[in-house]
Amino acid sequence: MMFDKEYSFRGKHAEYVVKLTAEYDDKHHKLFNTNYDVYAIAPIIGFLYQRKAELDKTGDATKIFPDKLIKEQQNLVFNYRLIMLLDEKNEPDFNERINKAFRYYGQEKAAPDEELYENYVRGGVEVLFEKLIEPARSAEDYLTNLYDFMEEFDERYNESVTTESIVDLCQLAKN
Repeated sequence: MMFDKEYSFRGKHAEYVVKLTAEYDDKHHKLFNTNYDVYAIAPIIGFLYQRKAELDKTGDATKIFPDKLIKEQQNLVFNYRLIMLLDEKNEPDFNERINKAFRYYGQEKAAPDEELYENYVRGGVEVLFEKLIEPARSAEDYLTNLYDFMEEFDERYNESVTTESIVDLCQLAKN
C-alpha cells in the first residue's frame, strides 16, 4: 500500500527537492517548508503539466518519514484518486478509471498506476524546480518566480476548470 512507509526522492529529484526546501535568503524564507510539502503538490503539478519522469537511482536521497506520510495519508490518497479519475489520456474508459481510483488501490493490480503516480510526482518536482529555482539569480527572483508560476497556473487551469465541470464529475462518480 502506498503512503504508509518511508518515501525517498533519489538522484536529481532529491537534489531538486533539497533546493526547493532550502532557505533562499538570510531571513530563513523558503518556498516549501518540508519534503512532504513538495511531495503533496508535485503529482498534481506533474499531472496538470503532463510531465512524467523516471526514477533516477544515482546520487543522494532525501526522505519523508513514515509517521508524516501516515498522518497525511488521507490527503495523499485523495491526490492519487483524483489523478486516477482525471487521467483520460492513460485510461479513456471512465469506469476503469473509477476502478483504478477506488477498487484497485492497495492491490497488486494497482502497481502500474502507482508507478504512473510516482512518475507524475517526479515530473512535478522537475516542473517546480524549473519554474521556481532554476531561473533565480537573487533572493527576490524566488518570489517573482513563485508569483509568475502561480499566475501562469491560474491562467492555464482556472479558465478551463469551471465549478460546473467539477459538479458534473462529482455527479458521474456518485452514480
